[in-house]
Amino acid sequence: MKTLRTDRYDISIEEKAQGGAGGYESKYLTHEGNPAYSELYDLVAKMKGRLLPAESRIFRQRNGEELVKALREDKSLGIASGFKPSGAYHFGHKLTASTVAFLQKNGVQVFVPVADVECRMDTGMSEDQYLYWAADNLLDWGANGVNLDAAHVYLQSEERRVNDLAYAVARGLDFELAADTYGFEKLCGDPDKEGDKGEFPFLFAGITQVGDILLAQHPDFGNYHSFMVSGQDQDGHMKMTNELVRRMFEAGRNIYDIHTNPSGLYVPHIRGFKSKKPGEAPKMSSSWAPGTLYLGSGHDNENINERIKSSLGKFDPSRLVRRDMENCALDLVRFIDSFNEKSIVDFAEIYDSPHYKFILDKLECATREERSGVQEAIDAYLTNVCKREGQDNVELVRESLGETLRNHQIKRQEVLDYAITRANLPPRQGWDEDFTLDPPEFWEVPERAVVNSDRRNKTEWFNIVEKAREKLIA
Repeated sequence: MKTLRTDRYDISIEEKAQGGAGGYESKYLTHEGNPAYSELYDLVAKMKGRLLPAESRIFRQRNGEELVKALREDKSLGIASGFKPSGAYHFGHKLTASTVAFLQKNGVQVFVPVADVECRMDTGMSEDQYLYWAADNLLDWGANGVNLDAAHVYLQSEERRVNDLAYAVARGLDFELAADTYGFEKLCGDPDKEGDKGEFPFLFAGITQVGDILLAQHPDFGNYHSFMVSGQDQDGHMKMTNELVRRMFEAGRNIYDIHTNPSGLYVPHIRGFKSKKPGEAPKMSSSWAPGTLYLGSGHDNENINERIKSSLGKFDPSRLVRRDMENCALDLVRFIDSFNEKSIVDFAEIYDSPHYKFILDKLECATREERSGVQEAIDAYLTNVCKREGQDNVELVRESLGETLRNHQIKRQEVLDYAITRANLPPRQGWDEDFTLDPPEFWEVPERAVVNSDRRNKTEWFNIVEKAREKLIA
């Protein structure tokens, strides 16, 4: 039992549940969603293209029944999936962006919040720094197939509709919900640590993200349902969204005619190189360079030859446990298309085997304490199947990494060149009537996936890129 003392109150605190499943927010988020419904996988399987993590049936979700219903009935959908521009794009980000690109190519509208408000509030970065990372990340999202012209990419600081939606639902907020979602110590600090006052302003970032998730349903865009695509460590924000929207519906205060309570769809993490030093992050992270493989120029602003060399150098057996390298490589070969294409192992066939389904069922039924042991069993099973087939996933990744990075760099350059050209064109009415500017070919999406350009903000994605052009390396 701990006691928080203020000038007016003595508050006793006893924590009844620990932090979340993984990621930088695991210290205070206590929720990770639920296994995705079988019907979701069936619906995804009927879509155009291939979504590798869906084949493994390890998506997680929150309020997934609403998403399945909207997909089944072919309703208009909008994705909220953006980023905090505080670091470099890595393979974990690529998995999220690949999922977004897949859904966009199947008719879902995409809304990409660039969380400059959160950066300004809690990173200590200058505006020039976080706008550089915004531009750099946008090149990567575009290179990964997300059609930025079709999407509504926006700076949070400029999107008044997000604030309006957030304030509309925040009338249902109380301290109990905030503390249960983000943790007392995150908001108010640890009473046993002198000077620890917590990060109460973080709550504003959480409420703003609620507005981001709802934006696709704003009357200006009018989609029937909205959902967030992210890692499962963001589930606390989705939990907050669902509860506040539920309270708004119950109170009869639906100011913006929101149609549904949004859903969360969570992709798996890509595990990083977990060095022998204890306490280092188990997943790839922008803030943990030794264990992370970046696709763009990274924190050291490397050109393509430098980034290939430094990335291969991270496969260091003297620093790494072999099993950790194998787990990282297993994630890359299972979930990232450029590596999966080189695999002689048919993972889809393995996923359909009774043994895999049996272990997966155990994972879904496991308690928080049991999950790591069951995950180890899944890793061991898949790795052993690969070895029996004569496939060393670590070597496959090492041999394919240079080609993967080069191909990404080529697409980054194409997106960069296109952005600079767009940003420097005169207004459309000043164009020569025979002039056309074609976006990258890998951006092709159906018409229903295009967000109404008349309803977007003044600052567009290519303006953000243009502003940082002198610092960007494709």
